[in-house]
Amino acid sequence: MSNTIPHQVVTKTRMAKALLRLLKSPKKNLRWVIKETILKETGKVPKVELLELLSDTPKIQLQDFVSRDGNLTPAELLAIAAIVADRRPMNLVEIGTFDGNTTLQLALNAPEGAIVHTIDLPSGETLTKEPVLSGDLKYILDEKKEQRKFEGKEAAVKIQQHFGDSTAYDFSRFEEVDFAFVDGGHTYECVKSDTENLLSILSKGAAILWHDYTPFFPGVFRYLNELSKTLPLRHIAGTNLCICLIQ
Repeated sequence: MSNTIPHQVVTKTRMAKALLRLLKSPKKNLRWVIKETILKETGKVPKVELLELLSDTPKIQLQDFVSRDGNLTPAELLAIAAIVADRRPMNLVEIGTFDGNTTLQLALNAPEGAIVHTIDLPSGETLTKEPVLSGDLKYILDEKKEQRKFEGKEAAVKIQQHFGDSTAYDFSRFEEVDFAFVDGGHTYECVKSDTENLLSILSKGAAILWHDYTPFFPGVFRYLNELSKTLPLRHIAGTNLCICLIQ
């Protein structure tokens, strides 16, 4: 039996707010008002412009990056590629391979000799230690993702694919990790587990990024808002990415 919970972004509080707004604007339909209500929620993570995170104007590469459902947007891929090209990490860990789009861009922009470790659930596996959203299942079970975008590419020599449940994974096998990217399960429990595991292995001066910082993923949104009280997180403007530079 899969350890999943319903993908419900419409909480009771949100529904109540939406209904109040609907009473004030009866001509609007409920779905539109609910969406507008969610988007009006503000995050607690301060925003930062991408250029403020870069020491220079790095030369970046993007290859086979056209996005589909489940991928980062082109703007987000551009941001993450620029950060990697600028910081030149040698040991990178990504949680959530999916179709390997982000993995490929990480490898393309990492320096010669770098290794990108990317972790994903084995094909067809849905049972995890921590609960996942039912909405995540279509990406977990997506057959097209088995055709990884980095396969057959020159940059693939930098990539090591690992299979397993990231919330029950032994991260001690990775050493001197100086870049991490979290884009796995979207429940509060999953992102908390993934983050804590990565923080335990990150070296001083490392960068960690998270995807899907948006009210539409309330677990990720709430956890990162809470984490920003103890770590210097920043929300990269124009994206759903957050970043933290480890001091």
